[in-house]
Amino acid sequence: MKLHHIGKVVEDINKGVRYYESTFGLKSMGKAVIDPIQKVEVVFVEMGSGNDVTIELISPMSKDSPVAAFLKQGGGLHHLCFEVKDIHKSIEEFKEKGALVLGKPVPGKGHQDRLTVWLYTSEKELVELVENAGEDI
Repeated sequence: MKLHHIGKVVEDINKGVRYYESTFGLKSMGKAVIDPIQKVEVVFVEMGSGNDVTIELISPMSKDSPVAAFLKQGGGLHHLCFEVKDIHKSIEEFKEKGALVLGKPVPGKGHQDRLTVWLYTSEKELVELVENAGEDI
């Protein structure tokens, strides 16, 4: 398992990208994509120069998006995402440690349709797991 990205909820994706570019020198990793399951628009920004960790900017597309209420409270740091080799095995390991699984694994549009799942840990952290079965982690 390795840290894949840090998720941040923002009101406006383009404004968020401009902020990270001008303030920290980060660059967008591509165009924003819509995830219809989560009802959000997402884009990743990175430092470049071999820095593996990225920031995912997330903006709700509707009032019933899972992050809409979070944005109403001010937005900001939302979750940590970890890349795992076997998502089903990792879910069981997290459950054994007291985590609550918030749904079934589903394809994540921001992750090239790789399986993703959301967990709420015993330490009250929101965690996303993304499966990467094709390479060593």
